[in-house]
Amino acid sequence: MPTPQPRPHRGRPPGAPAEPPGESRVAALRWVRRFGLLLLAGLAVGAFTLPWPWPLLSGVLCMAALAVGIVALVKVRGARIRGALTGVVTLGLVVAGMLGIASLGQVVLWREYSAYSSCVRAALTAQARDACDARLQHSLDERVRQMEQLMRQAS
Repeated sequence: MPTPQPRPHRGRPPGAPAEPPGESRVAALRWVRRFGLLLLAGLAVGAFTLPWPWPLLSGVLCMAALAVGIVALVKVRGARIRGALTGVVTLGLVVAGMLGIASLGQVVLWREYSAYSSCVRAALTAQARDACDARLQHSLDERVRQMEQLMRQAS
């Protein structure tokens, strides 16, 4: 009966030297660091009141953080790093997903937010800014009504 051959790791080609045990840990932590930096950048851009369409950058950064975070989570699990790191990365993924979807949701309402941004830029008083807010709310309500009508017609 032939002796069983050890199965190579899926990530390496057959015959390649095994990576040192600390190497996968360092790679995993490097991915976690990238994820954290992208998520912080997305949060920072979202925290500032930037002119339109710069707030969309927050959504793009959060979606990039989501992709990098998934890779980081796989690397952390593959490196068998113990502790709270898996939970922290998972929580970060949830935050990145929610913020990314919320920020990129403005793409659907591009016209409304663009008009609001130019209205606020031209507003000199608090009363004028309140009027811009009211106009935005009215246009968003109108857009929701239009979408509801389209959904009723489609079904």
